[in-house]
Amino acid sequence: MPDAEEPTPVDLRARRRLLAERTILFLVIVAAQLLVFEAGLRLWGGSEAEPGFQKLFMSDAAIGYRLRPGARTRFTTTEFETDIAINGSGVREDGEIGPKAPRERRVVVLGDSIVLAVQVPLRQTFCKRLEDRLNARADGYLYRVIDAGVQGYGPVEEVLFYERVMARLQPDFVLLVLYVGNDAEEAARSAFRLTPGSAPIPDAAQASLSSPLRRIVRRSMVLQTVRLRVVSVTNRFSGLAPPEPPLQTFAASPAPRIARGLEVTRNAVARLNGDTRQSGARLGIVFMPARLQVDDGDYGRLREIVSGAGGELVRDAATVRFNESLASLDVPRFDLLPVMRAALPGQDLFFQQTAHLTPHGHEIVADGLARFLDAMAAASGVAR
Repeated sequence: MPDAEEPTPVDLRARRRLLAERTILFLVIVAAQLLVFEAGLRLWGGSEAEPGFQKLFMSDAAIGYRLRPGARTRFTTTEFETDIAINGSGVREDGEIGPKAPRERRVVVLGDSIVLAVQVPLRQTFCKRLEDRLNARADGYLYRVIDAGVQGYGPVEEVLFYERVMARLQPDFVLLVLYVGNDAEEAARSAFRLTPGSAPIPDAAQASLSSPLRRIVRRSMVLQTVRLRVVSVTNRFSGLAPPEPPLQTFAASPAPRIARGLEVTRNAVARLNGDTRQSGARLGIVFMPARLQVDDGDYGRLREIVSGAGGELVRDAATVRFNESLASLDVPRFDLLPVMRAALPGQDLFFQQTAHLTPHGHEIVADGLARFLDAMAAASGVAR
C-alpha cells in the first residue's frame, strides 16, 4: 500500500490560513453573541453596569470610590423605576446639608447598596421613613436622617467614608448597617485600605484579574456572570467546600477568609467607635439579614443547591458569627432578623430579582430602627 503523500509547503500554508480564518470567524460570532446578550440584558432588565448608573460614582484615593457630588440618573429595571440624586456632600439626599441648627439632631446611616436603596424613591427608604417617625413625635427637636449608603461598600469602606466625608456633618448618632450576607467577604478583600501604603492580597475570586480588567468586568452583566462561574470552578478545584461566594459566611465550615473578614470588621468597628466618641456622637451596629434568612422559599432553593454540591448551608450562621465577633466591643447592637420575621406572613420584604428591600421592607426596618435609637438614647442619657 503506497505511503500517504506528504503535504507540500503550499498545502500547509493553506491549512493554517483556513484554521486562522475559522478561528477568527468563531471569535467574531462569540463576540457578536456577547454583545447581543449584553444589550438585551441592559434593555430588558436594567443593569448597574449601565453608563448612566456608573456615572453616580467617582474615584477616591483612600476609599477606592464614592458617590459623585451632584450626580443624577434614572434607574429602570423590570421591578422598579427610580430617580437617584446625589447632593453636594456626596450622599443620596434631595437637598444640601447646611450648618447644624441648635435643636437639630442628625443620624448618619452607613452601609452598602441596601442602605443606598436605589430600588425605591428616596422618601420610601428606611432612612427617610425613620426620619418621618422621629419628627412625628414633635418633641422639640428636628431630626435629620442622612442616607450614607454606597453601592458595593463593606465595613472598611464605610469607616473610611465616615472619616473622610460624614464626620464633618456633626452627627449625634451613627448607625453602621452590616449586611451579614457578604460583609465578611468585603472586609477581607478591603483590609489593606485600613493601613496606608499596604497592598491588597488577592483572593481566589480576584487573583486572575488585573485592576483595569476588574473595572471592565464590573461594568458588564455578561462578564459578571462569567466571573461567578469561574469563581465557582476555581473554588471546587482548590478544595474549598461549597457554597461559593457570597454564601460562605453561611457555610457550616467556612473558608479561612471569613474568620479574617470578621476580624477586620471588628477592627473597623472599633476604629469607628473611637472616631464617633471623639466627636461626641454615639455609634450603634445594625445587623441586616440576607433574604434567605427571611424568605423560606429562597432558603429552600439555596440549601438544595448547596447540598447538591456537597456543602451545608446554615441559615443564621452569618448573623451569629457577626454578633459573636463584635460582642466584646462596647457598642450597642441590634439584629433586624427577629423584626423582619415577625412581619411575616405578609407582603414581600425583599425584591425577588435584586434581593434588596421592597417599600414594605423599608417600613418594617424603619420601625425597628426607631426602637433601637430610643434604646441608644436612653442608655446614653439623651432625652427623647
